[in-house]
Amino acid sequence: MLINVPSFSPFSRAIDRHQDLDWGQILITPMQIGAWALIEPMGLQNHAPQLCWIRDDLLALVWMAGDQEGTSGMSVFMSLLSADEGHWGKPQRVSQDPSRSEQNPLLFLSGGCLHLIHSAQKVRDPEDSSWMNENTSYSMQWTAMLRHQALDLNLLDSEELSTWSAEAWSQAEDLLESAAFCRHPPHLLSNGTWLLPIYRSLEEGGAFGHDHTEILPLNDQGLVSGDAVSVPESVGRVHGSIVPSADGELLLQFFRSRLADRVYRSTSADGGQSWSVPEATMLPNNNSSIQACRLSSGRLALIFNRFAFPPDQDSLEWGEARWPRTRWPLSIALSDDDGICWPWIRDLDTGFGFCGESNWTLNGQLAYPTLIEGMPGELHVAYSWAGRHSIRYVCLNESDILGTRLSEASD
Repeated sequence: MLINVPSFSPFSRAIDRHQDLDWGQILITPMQIGAWALIEPMGLQNHAPQLCWIRDDLLALVWMAGDQEGTSGMSVFMSLLSADEGHWGKPQRVSQDPSRSEQNPLLFLSGGCLHLIHSAQKVRDPEDSSWMNENTSYSMQWTAMLRHQALDLNLLDSEELSTWSAEAWSQAEDLLESAAFCRHPPHLLSNGTWLLPIYRSLEEGGAFGHDHTEILPLNDQGLVSGDAVSVPESVGRVHGSIVPSADGELLLQFFRSRLADRVYRSTSADGGQSWSVPEATMLPNNNSSIQACRLSSGRLALIFNRFAFPPDQDSLEWGEARWPRTRWPLSIALSDDDGICWPWIRDLDTGFGFCGESNWTLNGQLAYPTLIEGMPGELHVAYSWAGRHSIRYVCLNESDILGTRLSEASD
């Protein structure tokens, strides 16, 4: 039997569009949801992005980048997307202490200034291996101080957008005298007070399983204006994301779980002065960051990794926290009852398609998403992509999650 040996390869005739890809360029491509871009990497690791509207025609993105989380030189970078441009601008370093690991940045606007808050933790000597024989971790997260700096927007005009580097900001100062960590932007109350979710990250346990959440009040200058409020029984519930209830009567707060079981939910009926004990929602959580957003439609959106450990899996490794290596798929859920039920869920990114426990490093790791609304019904997303290789930005429509476009097309 003769076997025909092919004399050609389709690769020889394929058009390589990879050469056309520019960092930050907004793209629309077949078989991928929304308009998207890859932000230019500023180090080996690019992680923990946050989005913020500076003006109605200017979107900002901050993230941490450097050689490795927990090492010196891990700094905060910012890139801007203007309505006049079809791409994200050249990233600028905006944090100011290269001797520490500067992490988990967030932005918010208040008092005519753009405010940046991030953590800044001490770092180990690279030759120090003592942590390997102790019940602790390489990252000295329990030494992190919250740093605040501000940028007076009145001193800048549109022609200076590319010069918003660290030197343009006020000198970074510690918000608190004690160590703390942050993740999500503060929520503004009607009385002008900002409520910043923070968490205390402790060395005890070795895997941050003893972390617990507090709410720190800030004034319009971004500075502490009162004592932090503890969320009761919040050990292991961190990365709080605060949104108003649909009727405006309550505050809702959603949490990452160190047990990698479910997203948790807490409520406040007195403007954040006290909170209910966090309770598990129906949404899975893999001990990785989530974020909630109240949409102009009235629905609640939450972005998360749709993965969790089974509830009957009791074994805990590396301290009192579970650390599944799976950080995919990345999904968005919608709720019309303040987060009790989530009838609409869509996977935004499923990674590279590799399956099985042995392939977790190959699948990309999609983590620490941020979610805000732009024009009504348009959702802007950014997240750590491909194992922190870069930050991926996506803009999609609420209807893409509801499935209304697909149902209309089939009618």
